[in-house]
Amino acid sequence: KMWDAFYYMNLLKKEKYSVDTEQLRVFFPYEQTLHGMFRVYERIFGLKIVASTAPYKWNDQVTLHLVYDAATGNPLGALYLDMFPREGKYNHFAMFPLISGKRLPDGTYQRPTVALICNFPTPGKDKPSLLSHDNVETLFHEFGHALHGILTQTRYTRFAGTSVPRDFVEAPSQMLENWIWDKTVLDSFAADYRDSSKKIPEAVLAKLKEAKKATIARHYRGQLSYGLVDLSLHSLTVEEARIVEPVALSNQITEAVYLKPQENTSFVGYFGHLMGYDAGYYGYAWADSISADLATVFENAPERYFDSAAGQRLRREIYEVGDSRDVSESIEKFLGRPRS
Repeated sequence: KMWDAFYYMNLLKKEKYSVDTEQLRVFFPYEQTLHGMFRVYERIFGLKIVASTAPYKWNDQVTLHLVYDAATGNPLGALYLDMFPREGKYNHFAMFPLISGKRLPDGTYQRPTVALICNFPTPGKDKPSLLSHDNVETLFHEFGHALHGILTQTRYTRFAGTSVPRDFVEAPSQMLENWIWDKTVLDSFAADYRDSSKKIPEAVLAKLKEAKKATIARHYRGQLSYGLVDLSLHSLTVEEARIVEPVALSNQITEAVYLKPQENTSFVGYFGHLMGYDAGYYGYAWADSISADLATVFENAPERYFDSAAGQRLRREIYEVGDSRDVSESIEKFLGRPRS
């Protein structure tokens, strides 16, 4: 059954690769992980991230952080964090721009404000929220979108932040997922919350990487099926759209490419990317190829994933310019060469 897929995937990781992902949670308490990520991004992008009192927030759980340029002290933007589930809340993970950056008539810059909406495990009375390795990957990814919005320096809102082509917007954030597979980066913040001297062993991380490779085909089959559902529905003519049965079409594609859907279920009914991405979901898989190319800049840099020169180049050539020039040009300027 479709719902067994993740069970057997975890069983494979445990039995063949000796990886119990649940046991890794002790290394990723939420507060420690969040501030560790802040330090990583502060270091490579030349930033200072400071907690602040929110003048307005839609729930008591929400926190506010202000982002400054470390060299000049100039404010760059604001970041709301809404990180734990509650009744009636959006139940996925996403970054939402609230105020976009733009140059105002008096020459000053309207500083962007973004919100990071997540649903990490709720902390208990005597136990912190413990993130999975996948959760940490998601956190680094979504915060990459937040930086894309906050670091923008474009003149017009239309070109600011993540207002780039759909088949590129995921690439910078997907590149930043590489950080949580690097031992040096992990050692800078990941530690057993009960004994901070205990780090993730190198052998465990190596096994985790092997397990990822062993299950990557399932991931891409899923991505391809979602992309095909998205493209198929948005490719219909008006006449075809009037008579099509979306659930039947979605289930047919999902079964052919991915896994057989359970009867009387409707994946397409809660596939949120159908609205907003509009035939652009394929961009996730496409952006993976771009992100792999972008990551080589850090992988070949003297300090690898902590290299501030590479980070400043990413900030300048990708984040700041947004869609104010062709993204192909931005990619090549960051790479310092044509794309692979």
